[in-house]
Amino acid sequence: MLNFIYSTVNAGKSANLIMRAHSCKEREIEFRILVPEVAQGRDGKSKVASRIGFEQKATTVGTSEDPYNLIMQEVIFRKDVGSEGIQVVFVDEAQFFSREQVLGLTKVVDLLEIPVFAYGLRTDFKGEPFEGSRYLLAWADHIEEVATFSPGTVEKATFNMKVDDKGNQISTGDSISPGFGFLPVSRKKFGLE
Repeated sequence: MLNFIYSTVNAGKSANLIMRAHSCKEREIEFRILVPEVAQGRDGKSKVASRIGFEQKATTVGTSEDPYNLIMQEVIFRKDVGSEGIQVVFVDEAQFFSREQVLGLTKVVDLLEIPVFAYGLRTDFKGEPFEGSRYLLAWADHIEEVATFSPGTVEKATFNMKVDDKGNQISTGDSISPGFGFLPVSRKKFGLE
């Protein structure tokens, strides 16, 4: 099953991923965590980290790499050494995957019969869907939202607002800019135009 778990920034997606991975480890379920190379600016190479301090080793996926090929090679290697092999795949920052890479995740599920839990943002700071999220929303077997609140309110946060060092909204620039200059806000606060 291909699962897409999405939310805004600061909602606990990475912490949720790490907790699920820890649960697998406790039950001796073999797993892999994938993270797009472009997201390494936030967490550092080959790891996923949450804002609350949890960390887990990950495999970096380059912009031209196919996640299916990466997992398939390891599955073949594991079978050669007589190991059970990968039973679950997690993906952090899945919004940064391309259409082809999301297609690779569907092949991990359909051809290798390994469930995938892909975590990511639905939209960028301009209110536009990321390429990876667009295809995950279209192709996932199960879609789950991690709900959070807009700061200082009880309004549901559904948008990611990019802010400068003074807290002013930024509405121009590159959509792929991982980091911490973002706030989860309601549609009302975001102000669609």
